[in-house]
Amino acid sequence: MINIKELEKQISEKKNSLRTDRLDMSFGELMNLYEDGSLFITPEYQRAFRWKIEQQTKFIESILLGIPIPPIFVAEDSTKEQQIRWELVDGLQRLSTIFSFFGILKDVKEEKNNLKLIEGSIIKGLKDYTSDTFSALSKFTIKRAVCRVEIIRWDSAVDMRYELFNRLNTGGEPLSDQEIRNCVFRGIDNKLNQILRDVGNSPDFKKIIEPTEKQVETMFCEELVLRFFALKNFGLVLKTNIQEHLTEYMEKVSKSEIVFEFDKEKNKIIELITFLNTNFDYKIFRASNGIFTPALFDVIMIVLETYFDFYSKNPEKFKIKIEEFKKSDSFKEASKIYSSGRLKNRIDAALEIFKI
Repeated sequence: MINIKELEKQISEKKNSLRTDRLDMSFGELMNLYEDGSLFITPEYQRAFRWKIEQQTKFIESILLGIPIPPIFVAEDSTKEQQIRWELVDGLQRLSTIFSFFGILKDVKEEKNNLKLIEGSIIKGLKDYTSDTFSALSKFTIKRAVCRVEIIRWDSAVDMRYELFNRLNTGGEPLSDQEIRNCVFRGIDNKLNQILRDVGNSPDFKKIIEPTEKQVETMFCEELVLRFFALKNFGLVLKTNIQEHLTEYMEKVSKSEIVFEFDKEKNKIIELITFLNTNFDYKIFRASNGIFTPALFDVIMIVLETYFDFYSKNPEKFKIKIEEFKKSDSFKEASKIYSSGRLKNRIDAALEIFKI
């Protein structure tokens, strides 16, 4: 245990590394900022607007009843023209509901705009109302409702930002670890994020992974791409767990503490994906129960990259080796619990089985 002075010093240093501000603003003011581009509600790192109509109606109902609204969080940044812009960090579902109701929500499918309410849990008569059929008084009530805006400065320390974003998103629909990474590190270097999105959202990658709609929304595919890069370039020994391993790797690449040859790395994983799609289907990464298995993804991607020159010319032999590995005691034992030791043991065992 450290002494109390050292503890207080650590608290003070971390507290001072985070810069924030706060304002009280009406939804009408936020609508104006959104329409003129000063408030960016769909930044590339954010998840999709996915509140159901029941949740949207309940939120509109809460505003009409004067129920206090939780704060939203924005990250303040400057454009190339040195104009101040806010990017939404937390509060996407709430603000999107307001903007959808008034028909100003950008870059969404038509059915997600011009919200038509359903029966409220308290105000039953809300059913089928839209902003066009609402009274001027009711619309004014929504627009003048006040919301606290917490502003985060992007020169805050990176580690504190990650913790902040992680702790903010612990409500009804928390962000995934990868959504938080994209949120945090987008302000340092966007190039790695772009590669993760380009590869993860490519038709070939989705074809071989066959992700669910929920997995696509929560950046599961992007995380798999990052997972491959991290295990290949950052090692198989985890200090704590795989998620922290990925976060540490992404931070170090973004801060240029680790050399990452962007074009070379992107071309390599695309080459592997193309090979897999040409010779296999999505079942390659799935266990006998048909469920996608991260352990198989790790093994197949790492050994394929290691021995690609041989197996790219001998896909049938690669298939035989995969089946051999799935039946091996090493895989069965290492797959029981996902830990640092088991991860390394699993990869090491696979490299032996696939060795040419």
